[in-house]
Amino acid sequence: MKIIASRKLASLATSLVLVFVFGSSIIATPVSAQTNETLNPSEVLDQNLSASEREALLARLSDEQVRNIVWDLLQTEAKGASTTKSGSILTEVDQISTRLRNNLAKNRTILPTVLQIPGVMGQAMIPPGRPPAFVFVVWLTLAGLLLVGWIGQKLFNHFSRQIPESLQQATDGESFPAKLARRFLLLLYDLVTPLIFVLISYVGFLAVYQGYEPNRLLIVGVLGAILTAWTVKKVINFVFSPHRPESRLTPLEDADSRLLSSRLSLIVILGSALFFFSNYLQAIAPAGALDPMVKALNSLGGITLMLLLIVVMWLIRIPVKALILSGQAAGIARRMFANLWPVFATIFVVLLMAIGIVSALALQQEDVLASVLKTIFLVMIAYPLLLGSVGPLIREWGDSTSSEIATQPNKPSGRDGIVQTVRILILLFGLVILGKFWNLDLVALTQSSLGETVGAAAGQILITILVAHVAMVFVSRWTSSQAGETEEDSEGVGGDPGGQGLSRIATILPLLRGFLLVSILTVSAMIILASLGVSIGPLIAAASVLGLAIGFGAQSLVADIISGIFFLVDDAFRKGEYIDVGGNTGTVEQISVRSMQLRHHNGPIHTIPYSQINTLTNFSRDWVIMKFELRIPFEEDVEKVRKLVKKVGQKLLEDPEHGPQFLEPLKSQGVNRMDDSAFVVRCKFSAKPGNQWALRRVAYAEIQSAFAKAGIKFAPKRVVVEAVTPALAAAGAAAQEAAAGGPSAPGDDRG
Repeated sequence: MKIIASRKLASLATSLVLVFVFGSSIIATPVSAQTNETLNPSEVLDQNLSASEREALLARLSDEQVRNIVWDLLQTEAKGASTTKSGSILTEVDQISTRLRNNLAKNRTILPTVLQIPGVMGQAMIPPGRPPAFVFVVWLTLAGLLLVGWIGQKLFNHFSRQIPESLQQATDGESFPAKLARRFLLLLYDLVTPLIFVLISYVGFLAVYQGYEPNRLLIVGVLGAILTAWTVKKVINFVFSPHRPESRLTPLEDADSRLLSSRLSLIVILGSALFFFSNYLQAIAPAGALDPMVKALNSLGGITLMLLLIVVMWLIRIPVKALILSGQAAGIARRMFANLWPVFATIFVVLLMAIGIVSALALQQEDVLASVLKTIFLVMIAYPLLLGSVGPLIREWGDSTSSEIATQPNKPSGRDGIVQTVRILILLFGLVILGKFWNLDLVALTQSSLGETVGAAAGQILITILVAHVAMVFVSRWTSSQAGETEEDSEGVGGDPGGQGLSRIATILPLLRGFLLVSILTVSAMIILASLGVSIGPLIAAASVLGLAIGFGAQSLVADIISGIFFLVDDAFRKGEYIDVGGNTGTVEQISVRSMQLRHHNGPIHTIPYSQINTLTNFSRDWVIMKFELRIPFEEDVEKVRKLVKKVGQKLLEDPEHGPQFLEPLKSQGVNRMDDSAFVVRCKFSAKPGNQWALRRVAYAEIQSAFAKAGIKFAPKRVVVEAVTPALAAAGAAAQEAAAGGPSAPGDDRG
């Protein structure tokens, strides 16, 4: 397109020069009747006119007509670049679509030329003066040369078999960099095999070569295809190691590794064969049949390879899913991509096939098949291998705890930010390589005025995204490290009511993390919009007005947020603590911007807005005192009981499991009160919050055991009930009679 535009510009300049030259030469000549007719400037600048026709047309122009033509051209250029650009874009699109339709129709007619390829190859293999049967001699010679090369590489493998055996021996706790280095040495050894095969075969060919160039091209093409396919296959085996599980760099099983290696190797072999066969055909085909035959072969071969690639991707979807989910803990995006990657890959291959067709037929680009094959290799093989190996390589490089990292793949690493940054750089470098594959000079594109503007904006956007990414990784890594430091404190959360909660930083960490990430994303979005030429002033003003509207219209929400901020500043509660808010008790399970959620020990969840909290009682702060009572019979020695309880307290302090939970030992406070059947002795101890209930149960068991050994029994609660027997009834009657003064004498009228 640049060449066409430059030619148009040169033609325009030449026409203007001719107009001025011929116009000045006829100033003094009389004007004939034919010069009075009006001519369109497009007639003068018609590119289809020959030099003599244009000279004759210019001879008919008057001086005034020349000035009018020049003025019209200047006015046309000054009207507006946007109209010209839009018209040129529409014209270009129309031309591309027209060429695409015409070439598609032409390709349908040249597809049968593929059937002529065997005949063309047969003719090319037969030197002048040789009979047609000589083609069998060529094929037999080729097979013999390949057999000699195969025997040579087998002998090499046999005599050097101790090298791979020694390199396959893995050590215990081997880190990924060490395994990668050992596997790389195995790869170098494996690459010697195809190299020896090709060298022996080619040396054998030179020994029988008789100077016929097409046959030399044939053997070079075959050996080149074999070397390329074999080398890429060794690189694939370098990662998956289907037959060397002790040197495998992936966590896949043997069956999945063999499936991935075989299917990817099939695509590589077919792609290499198609590429080298196409080049060989270009070298031997007759001049008249070369272009249609090669185009037909590339079209059919490329489409077939693409369809086969789609089928292979769906066949290996499960092993690749397992490979994507391996390593660090997978987030939502990675899990979604692991499930949908065949769909995305299919769309990519279809788009790549469409781009290849348009580039070859509409844009008339050369070597489109090679660009497609290189793109497939880069995106489908090289990218995944590089991006997957960068993570464990950087995380475990020079780390003495690499074996622990290997056994705990989901544990966050301090080098995650470096890993992600390197991966971004790999992606950017890959984009430059893709531009080279498709003949897109990104540096040249930025040298034009439009390219300079777009390049500056793209550079600013890219730097903003990188800085924002680094900042988000730093925030995420810092919050993860702080959360990791409080894991030991959170182990007791969720036990008995009143348990000790998380630290203060761990409580506000989720809110702080969300605030920082939202701030980074907002500022980055504003900078990107400003780089694109969008005025962000109205957006900031609209956001301010919206914030005021929310503040006036949702006063309770603002009150909740402000109250929550002051509660967190006062450190009134933390996540995991057991609190009482207006009669609602429970463990703080979730903290948001406007409310908290309490989990009652029976299961229900209370959601309480901060503005509705008047009084908050915290049962999990610093320490707790547990008191309980023992009932001792009146006949027991209270001092003996006190000493036994003290001995139990000392024993519990020395216990390795329960001793560290006590802040003050168990002891007796003496007789607290008396009831109608026993002494009530009070005991107490001080402990860490959340452990008092378990410690009380242990104290009960130890006191019971100590009392049993000392012969002390607990006093039950008693109710004294006296039963009425006959003797007791008679005694009662006598007592009653005596109280009444005895029976009256006969004749006595008293009473």
